Amino acid sequence: MDQKSFTNEPYLIQQLKKGCKDAYGYLFKLYHKELCNYMTAITGNPKLAEDIAQQTFIKIWDKREKLFVAKNKLKGYLFKVAYNLFIDTQRKKKKEFELLEKLKHEAYLDMADTDTSFFEERLKKVEKEIDNLPEQCKKVFIMSKREGLKYKEISEQLHISIKTVEVHMSKAMKRLRAQLSIFL
Repeated sequence: MDQKSFTNEPYLIQQLKKGCKDAYGYLFKLYHKELCNYMTAITGNPKLAEDIAQQTFIKIWDKREKLFVAKNKLKGYLFKVAYNLFIDTQRKKKKEFELLEKLKHEAYLDMADTDTSFFEERLKKVEKEIDNLPEQCKKVFIMSKREGLKYKEISEQLHISIKTVEVHMSKAMKRLRAQLSIFL
């Protein structure tokens, strides 16, 4: 097909409506770069501009059979479609942002409304179970979990082997899990 005949806009539109891929390629080559520049000027984001330009050409192709463009207004039509796609993405982003803000607000309210007495009760039970551990086992557990010491540091301070520290920690964890599983 002769590319020169596509310079006649009504003919180009007619060929697009028929699904002529050469006409579509011509349209793309003719306006893609200019459309990207236009959308970059609007969005300030070259990647977003490229995405919108791509969506514009996809939309034109998908709706080609119903394409209605006033005489010599194809470029304006393309740019209007791109602009409308940009507005749609902005609206969608705004709705998503508002939804996220609403969910965040509801989560904060839920946290504020939560009855802290339940957590306090569980904490007291944990403290009680730690107090019920055998003395050396309790020391090792507290040094590890509350003070954040490493097993080597605990073994050096208590003058016991690292293996003994591991045994005490294992015993403490098993006992606490067994006793506290009732409350969880």
